[in-house]
Amino acid sequence: MKKRLGFIFLGILILLSVLYFLRYKRTLVFEDKLPKSVTEVIHINLRRIEHHILADVIRHPLKYLDFKLPEKKKDSAILKKTITIPRNLFFYTNELAFKNGWFSSLLKVKNKIKLEQYLIKEGFVQSIDDTITLFNKGNILLAIEDERLLVVYRKNKEAVTLAVLKTIFDEVHFLSDQTDLLKSIVNSKSDMSYATTTKDFLEANFKNGMLEILGRLHAGLFLSADHEVFSDRSTAYIATKINKEHRFFTSFITKNNSDKFNQLTKLSIDSIVDMWDGNIAINLKSIDKKIDTIVTYEYDDDFNKIEKNSVQVLLLPNVAILLGSQADMYAYFQNNRAVQIIENDTLFTSFPFYKMYARKRNNGLHVFTQKEFDTSSAKEEQFKLKAHLDIDSYLERPLVFSLNPIKNDYFQLLKNVSATITTDDEVSIQVRMKDNNRNFLGHFIKP
Repeated sequence: MKKRLGFIFLGILILLSVLYFLRYKRTLVFEDKLPKSVTEVIHINLRRIEHHILADVIRHPLKYLDFKLPEKKKDSAILKKTITIPRNLFFYTNELAFKNGWFSSLLKVKNKIKLEQYLIKEGFVQSIDDTITLFNKGNILLAIEDERLLVVYRKNKEAVTLAVLKTIFDEVHFLSDQTDLLKSIVNSKSDMSYATTTKDFLEANFKNGMLEILGRLHAGLFLSADHEVFSDRSTAYIATKINKEHRFFTSFITKNNSDKFNQLTKLSIDSIVDMWDGNIAINLKSIDKKIDTIVTYEYDDDFNKIEKNSVQVLLLPNVAILLGSQADMYAYFQNNRAVQIIENDTLFTSFPFYKMYARKRNNGLHVFTQKEFDTSSAKEEQFKLKAHLDIDSYLERPLVFSLNPIKNDYFQLLKNVSATITTDDEVSIQVRMKDNNRNFLGHFIKP
């Protein structure tokens, strides 16, 4: 009997091993997925990501017990019935025909009618153009031709033409997995990877307690410069030098944004940008608690004056902001009464939320909320970008005007975020969770 049970157990173990191998260890398909003209590619290893979630389910089964079928599970079940979920998925673009959006590799449709019904239920607007059925919702466009589905993320709603979609559906010349663009992705063992024809390459992994992105990126938005870095840990810190000619930056200097800035500060954003050399540093050392006693008076029925004391708790940021300038930016702020001397203090008066002190620094502007901002722990380093946010510390004393993020349940799961870009374009981004025992993605799916 024991021998028989042993054989049964061995057989089950072999069967599970074969199923596991077929599911998670099969070679990924890279051929016939990407048009030859692409210059940027994002690869998503869906099987590897699924494996992370499976491992999290095995380690923390109680987190996934749910006897009610939530909407997300219903949606997932419908999608599995209507399209074939591939082992890996690509999104790609290029600088010419595809520059206005990111296009997915083609997905196989199993049940076109049910898929269309589901998309309409989810608020997509359907239209039929020639042989292609289109579904629009915001920046997302889904195109179906025959039994093939194309997912498009558009940079703006009118960017993708029908001719581009037909070109993709009719494509017969594809990238080989031996091309320089795909080689790094093929060799990557990461959950997600990004590659360009200009040798940029990033890898993202959902680890236990952390999302980590590493690689090299010639973004062009950030420039090398010397910055002050503080050895004592701040609640939040960012220092960089912005390339003012970069299209990402110039896209923010619109008339609408300029008018809003002028209305809030009574200053010209165009004049400030012209004088600004791109250097900016923001150091939020802490959020301090200040307790004020407020005295008010009331009168009783006999008109006797009664003193009443109440306590008001204020949260004030201990922050310093530096804007660099080769021109005399400080003089501009003085001339426009944004910097004024009030009761022997030099104040920056265009910021309406907190009392801000001002100081001239190498023609630039240095503003801070504490009259004496301690810089003794500062040391100079050269990089393109350095930033971090201690979310755990910040949530203990969130600022008054911070409304949406701190109410988000997912935001509460995070511990800190950090990002660095070196002068050699080496990128490191880490998003850490409070719980190091759960897989990052699994924890977000089932907190």
